Amino acid sequence: MEPYAHLKTAQELREEGNREFKGGYYDAAAAKYRAALRKDNNWALLHCNLALCFAKQEKWEECVQAATACLAAPSCDAATSRKALLHRSRAYRASPHRRAEADLDHARADLERALETDPANKVLRRELAGLLNGEAVTDAALP
Repeated sequence: MEPYAHLKTAQELREEGNREFKGGYYDAAAAKYRAALRKDNNWALLHCNLALCFAKQEKWEECVQAATACLAAPSCDAATSRKALLHRSRAYRASPHRRAEADLDHARADLERALETDPANKVLRRELAGLLNGEAVTDAALP
């Protein structure tokens, strides 16, 4: 553990997590986001960032949990909600444990819910079209 790590603010830990994420160090980024969440568990963006870390590592169940926590957080605004719904939808589709028709229905419902707040969003529209066409989830369009 870093000296004085307990004195860091959630914002400082988030910024460190963002740097780790940009460097491709998803485990390290997730650790920073978790540490920040221990200081402020209601910060929706931290849960969303954590969900994206898990998606990048194909840890689909953890992605679903983090995205769901994001959506439940009081600070979850429309933009963060759209991202969390996208991450969760992809996790529902990509997880080998979640290939049932019900999970695909959840994935579709998440995308449709996200599109309600931004009907022109090209990433969401492309993702929904891919789901409806039975295409596999790819990392190419992950925001």
